Amino acid sequence: MRFLKLAATAAALIAVPAVLAAPAAQALTPRTVFGTVSCKQGPRNSPPVAVWVVVEKGESGWAELDNPVGGHGWMREYSYTSYDAERFRLVVACGGTAEQAERAVVTGWMKSGRHNLTMNF
Repeated sequence: MRFLKLAATAAALIAVPAVLAAPAAQALTPRTVFGTVSCKQGPRNSPPVAVWVVVEKGESGWAELDNPVGGHGWMREYSYTSYDAERFRLVVACGGTAEQAERAVVTGWMKSGRHNLTMNF
């Protein structure tokens, strides 16, 4: 009986360094794409009404759109954060409403950070 207790204690002591040496779980890194977006068709400006963010190797979703910049209804600030994302692509809805946009314009792939965009359609 005493031997079993000693064996169990020894096994526990051997297992402790193995647990402590195990690699820690890697933390997720937030990556944000943000800036201003405007829509232009020839000489006419249209308001951006929604921005869908496609994320490569991350979770896609709707960007937050702030109030018009500088009183211009055709320019708005956008922001979207995803975790461990590598690249972003924006689908900007120009004109109309978020439910029924006049036109959707897709950007190329971009890294996180500030991107001030004018969508020509």
